[in-house]
Amino acid sequence: MMPLPDTDTGPAVLHFPRRTILPAGEASDYLGIRPRHLHAMRLLRCGPKTITINRETLYTEEDLRNFRQGLLNMVGVTENGGLYRELRAGERTQASACDPLIVLLSRHVIRRKATLVGLWGMMAVGIGIDLILF
Repeated sequence: MMPLPDTDTGPAVLHFPRRTILPAGEASDYLGIRPRHLHAMRLLRCGPKTITINRETLYTEEDLRNFRQGLLNMVGVTENGGLYRELRAGERTQASACDPLIVLLSRHVIRRKATLVGLWGMMAVGIGIDLILF
C-alpha cells in the first residue's frame, strides 16, 4: 500500500496493486448475506478482515473469498464449479440475491460469538459482584 503522488489538493488516495477493495455493501453482496449480518460480524470480530480508510470500512476480495471458503469448509462443502462458484470477470449477481447456506453459516458464527461474549460478560459481572460483597 503506497500513497499516490500528492499533485492536487484533493483527498489522499491509496493504491492497492492487484487487490480489489470493496465497501461494506458490495462485500455483503459478494458474500451473499445481508449488510446487517456483515456489520454484526465486524462488531463481534468474527467476520472477514477489514481495512479502515477515512472511517470507512473496506474489505479485500481475497479476504472475502477466504472467509467464504472457510465458512463452507466448516460444513464440508466446496465450490468446484457447481452451485457454489466464483464469479467470472464482468459477471454480476442480482442485488437482492442471498445465498441461503452462507446466510445460515454466518448466523451460526454470529450466534456462537455472541453467546461466548455474553457468557464471558456474565462471568466478569459475577466475579465483580463477588469481590464487592466479600
